Amino acid sequence: MKRTKCCNNCERGTPMHLTRDILCKYHGVVTPDYCCFKYKGSADTAADRQNSYKCIHCEYFLVELDSPDQDFGKCKLFSAREYDGNKRNACSKFSRKMLIEVS
Repeated sequence: MKRTKCCNNCERGTPMHLTRDILCKYHGVVTPDYCCFKYKGSADTAADRQNSYKCIHCEYFLVELDSPDQDFGKCKLFSAREYDGNKRNACSKFSRKMLIEVS
């Protein structure tokens, strides 16, 4: 199955989880089906990219503040037990954590 060229699967776009829009590096906020001349697709599929992510990269992973190790926490969706987020692969509900830099 061939994937269509759109901002939903572009490497330069970051999903905005509240509105399902895409934050484009060049054009700002766009709809997921928008496509521009700066589109950059990847050779591997979304499933292959997802396998390289760990639980600690997910927005649903909650880090325990009182833990001496910063990798320990629990999943907001599935788990009640604490575990090491760097050792567990991302699940099917994986959503990349948004990084916000404060200057």
